[in-house]
Amino acid sequence: MIAEYIQQHPNNGKVIVYTEAYLQMRLTLMQQIATIENAIQGTLLSNDADIKQRLLPSLKRQLKGLQNRFEKKWSRVNVESCAHFILDGERELITEPLLCCRYYDGKAIAEDENALYAEYEMFWTEWRQPNSDSYSYMADIIVEYLYYGLMWFADHDKAPLSLKALLFNRYCHWNYGGVDGFKNWYNNTYRRLK
Repeated sequence: MIAEYIQQHPNNGKVIVYTEAYLQMRLTLMQQIATIENAIQGTLLSNDADIKQRLLPSLKRQLKGLQNRFEKKWSRVNVESCAHFILDGERELITEPLLCCRYYDGKAIAEDENALYAEYEMFWTEWRQPNSDSYSYMADIIVEYLYYGLMWFADHDKAPLSLKALLFNRYCHWNYGGVDGFKNWYNNTYRRLK
């Protein structure tokens, strides 16, 4: 779906592509810093001058200046605009939102083991209504989703990014889980055969 939007709107697509590249680089640096800090914690290396005074500060400087360097060399990075472009693109491309839902069929939600999934899908279909108060909430959770490096996650399935962002937000809220836990849950629980 994102690829279709980028093809139809190259100017907005450029912001999406550059923003995603920036976010992936940012995420990689953050993971490297966390991995090193966790690996040396409680060991003799935790006081090593090369690691504490050179390696970690160098990585942290790279992280701090990444956006400025990225924008100076390439283009504007704007995660909020990217989220709005994605929402607007989905609104344009998805004419029948119920076809994207696995558990909500537009009728009353049955009280069964899938009721919560149907409720989230119902909420997702409602933000699409004109003048919806949910629009800015959806943009905020897409920003969160993008910051976690999930823009292209499961792009092959029929679920739009905004729906996956909503599911990720709720998954983290209820399970206190992270990216890997969400991917596993999405592929093995939410998308399971009914």
